[in-house]
Amino acid sequence: MSLLLVVVLLFFSSSCSVSSHQYYVSDDCSSVTQSPCNPLSVYAGNMSQYNNTIFYFIGTSSIRYDDIKIIAVKNVTLHGLDQSSHLYCYSSSILVNDSSHINISSLTIYTCPVNIHSSNNITIIDSLFMTKAVHFSIKFKNAFDVKVLSSVFIAYVINIQYYPLPVCSNELLHYSLILTNIILKDSQLELAMQHSTSYNVSINFDYVDFSSFEKSPSLFLSDSLFYFVVTNSLFHHATAYGYKITFFFTRKSTSDCNYPGVELTSIIVFEDSQFYHNRRGLSIRSDMYLPGTINYHFIIRSCLIYDNINEGLYIDGTLLRFTQIDIINTKLIGNEGNRILNSNAISFSNVTVANSTSTGLTLEVSILMIKNNLIFRNNTGVVGGGLTIKDSSALIITLSANLKFIDNHASYKGGGIYIEELTSGKMKLMTPHIPLTLINNTAGLVGGDMYGYNRFSADKYQFNLTNPNISSTSDAVAVWFCDPINTKRHFHREITQHIYPGETLKWYVTLLGHNYFRKLSLTDGTVKVYGKSSSNSTLTLVSQKYIPNTCLLIEYAPKLTQYQSYKLIIKRPHKGDHYLYINYIFDKCPIGFSTSSSQGSCTCSQSVSRENVTCDINTLNITHNGLLWIGTYHTSTPFNANATNPNACIINEDCLLYCSPNPVTFKLNDTHTQCVDNRGQRMCGSCRKGYSLLMGSNKCGHCHNSYMMIAWIALFAVMGILLVVLLIALNLTVSVGTLNGLLFYTNIVKLYESVFSRKGALPVLSRVISWINLDFGFEICFYNGMDSYTKQWIQFAFPLYLWIIIIIIIQLCRRYENVEHSISCLLPVTPLQSDKL
Repeated sequence: MSLLLVVVLLFFSSSCSVSSHQYYVSDDCSSVTQSPCNPLSVYAGNMSQYNNTIFYFIGTSSIRYDDIKIIAVKNVTLHGLDQSSHLYCYSSSILVNDSSHINISSLTIYTCPVNIHSSNNITIIDSLFMTKAVHFSIKFKNAFDVKVLSSVFIAYVINIQYYPLPVCSNELLHYSLILTNIILKDSQLELAMQHSTSYNVSINFDYVDFSSFEKSPSLFLSDSLFYFVVTNSLFHHATAYGYKITFFFTRKSTSDCNYPGVELTSIIVFEDSQFYHNRRGLSIRSDMYLPGTINYHFIIRSCLIYDNINEGLYIDGTLLRFTQIDIINTKLIGNEGNRILNSNAISFSNVTVANSTSTGLTLEVSILMIKNNLIFRNNTGVVGGGLTIKDSSALIITLSANLKFIDNHASYKGGGIYIEELTSGKMKLMTPHIPLTLINNTAGLVGGDMYGYNRFSADKYQFNLTNPNISSTSDAVAVWFCDPINTKRHFHREITQHIYPGETLKWYVTLLGHNYFRKLSLTDGTVKVYGKSSSNSTLTLVSQKYIPNTCLLIEYAPKLTQYQSYKLIIKRPHKGDHYLYINYIFDKCPIGFSTSSSQGSCTCSQSVSRENVTCDINTLNITHNGLLWIGTYHTSTPFNANATNPNACIINEDCLLYCSPNPVTFKLNDTHTQCVDNRGQRMCGSCRKGYSLLMGSNKCGHCHNSYMMIAWIALFAVMGILLVVLLIALNLTVSVGTLNGLLFYTNIVKLYESVFSRKGALPVLSRVISWINLDFGFEICFYNGMDSYTKQWIQFAFPLYLWIIIIIIIQLCRRYENVEHSISCLLPVTPLQSDKL
């Protein structure tokens, strides 16, 4: 650094036409041994007399309420002599106007605005400009041949403006602006090129570090002639965008100069530079249409644009004309995405797009030419993981191109490539057999590797797939009826259905697109269903539904109007003439239903309708709240709930025994659901088919063993003998009266049970009554097919059996003259039988 300073100072001294003067500046001249020494205010007011002068700053210097005016002078240098050379401005500025060879070196300058106007050969070297907030600026207005070297700017606004000269010169003039080894922290830089073709400016930014800036460094272009090169520079950690290039045009300049043989092209080059940790990395756009006097050529070469919050690369060519953008040997890594809008002159060569979180690259109304390798790796998105081409965009692929899509993923479709067919997006090959690599790309729904492109989509040539086993499909080209069980089985194109008024039409459809090899493959989309009530009526949209890549049910419930037959037409999502036709014919409402003129559908008939009863024509279900039995009484033919049966009468009655107390849903051809305990038939009066009435209760159950009847007969035969023996052994005779009183009082309590217990049956009383009725608390199947009629006779058979035993005993006792005691044992059996009755 010191060697560079010596070289610059030698240059300063050699450029002076007369011998230079030296002055020393310090707020504390008493400690300065050199002379003459004065405070800065002594020199600052009017420095026009100080041509060919060097001002050496020693220690701290400050100025208040006076500007440092360097006006109409040459060869003036402000140089810090030691490391503690500081200049403080308090409501003061440094003003340079109509001067040349002005140098500021080795100074630390605090809160000093600098305004350089209409001057040339301005050099700032090895200096620090610092303020606490972005309130102060350094303005260069038509300052030519400016060099800013090895300096730091903290919280400054650097504004560089070029305007046309008053008159055109005889030949094209060339000026320069050089920034080398510069650090701009929390600062702003605005470069406005508004000089038209009055002259040419060569701008070189080399090793410039932009960081933590609140407003993005910006290049404003207004149809001007220049050559701008940015090399080895960093743009990072901005709260705004990284580097923004904006074209603007206010009014057509009247100072355009014509120079025969001069090519009116302005070139902007970014090379070996990095854009990272900004909201947006590199942005190129225009606010207004350019008049077209100048052609612009952007070259982005060997740059790294990574980890930006929004787009890494953003190009909007809506208002750009005569602009060519070439991106070469550049990597776009870890950005949210990259977008190119409304541009038709952009090329990529050896570009890598990786680790993007919202599609690697999106083309919208743009044409992108691929001249060499283009690699998409590990990008994610919703529609298109690696590349999305939409809104009539095109990818032009040249002879030397090589496309690779590896490990990209889309949560919806088009993991590697997504091409929007609806807006005529496409890829155009300029030569045959260009290699295309698609490996391990995935999508959440369809088109893991590619969506919207097949090998016949190209105008003339086809790709050379390095991996032919790819997953691909396109927008729907056909809609078919399908089988949900066997999804590979598809049906064409017209069906007829008979329905009841208000019943829902149901059919399964699937959408098919073309894969890369132009074979049909499953895809998704929204189908629209149109209704047509007669051959002469117009189509009306009645329903629409999204269909994923599967066989999906579509439902529509038409209403009955004046016609009995109708037609539905299902259209595929996009334009085309592929339809499905559904003819449906209205049948008369079935038993239990009638046509409602107000609703145009089948509802509960008058014989079924009552409070809390509902009917569903789609399922033929009837629902009520319980303790009710609705069914049919057949006069002749068997009842069928799916057809009208005039011989069937409807029963709609309260049912307190054996009917479910809970809400039930049933069909008229299956009324058993309304019953409990496996009962069925009319009013739940008997067992269902295949069930038998059980001994010990009124429930119905299955009989599993035909030999059980013999066992139960044997058991009751033994129990009858034991009962008689028990009566005799316990002396339960009429004379004693114990059993008689028990039976009498039990019957009395049963009669007045509702008085004794308002909450329901008495458990103990119910058990006694059950025992008296020979129901001993366990259910048994006597034989398969037993009904209530047979059960009653079997229950009377047991007391009759007891009588037979007693009669036998009486006959035996007559022989042994003990008849009186036998009769007294026979009499308790009589109340048992009467209680059963």
